[in-house]
Amino acid sequence: MTPTEIKAKVQDTHRRAMSNASLQMSRDGGVHHLFRDVKLYGRDAGVDFAETNIGQIVQEAVSMAECKRPSLEIPAYGFGKAAVAGMAQALEDLTALKIEVKGNTLQLIWAQPNPGYV
Repeated sequence: MTPTEIKAKVQDTHRRAMSNASLQMSRDGGVHHLFRDVKLYGRDAGVDFAETNIGQIVQEAVSMAECKRPSLEIPAYGFGKAAVAGMAQALEDLTALKIEVKGNTLQLIWAQPNPGYV
């Protein structure tokens, strides 16, 4: 899939979920196991990790979009700053989604948060 196709898939899934008022789904993040006990240092290591796991990350983003979530948070606690930066840039390039970094947590954003949704 191209970055544009990935972005469209996640955003379309979220849009359909939001238009279905009766749909209520909940899910805990399923990609956390990818990061458990992983230590990465260096920009290239972060890029390689994102490229290797992009399928699972996109699948989780689609699942979260189905649950009406506007974003996916990815914990990268065992990553050095350069690895986090490399992964963030790679995810932005691979998905065409907005990526925010807060400490060692990356957030893939495909929609604005809905304050009325709890």
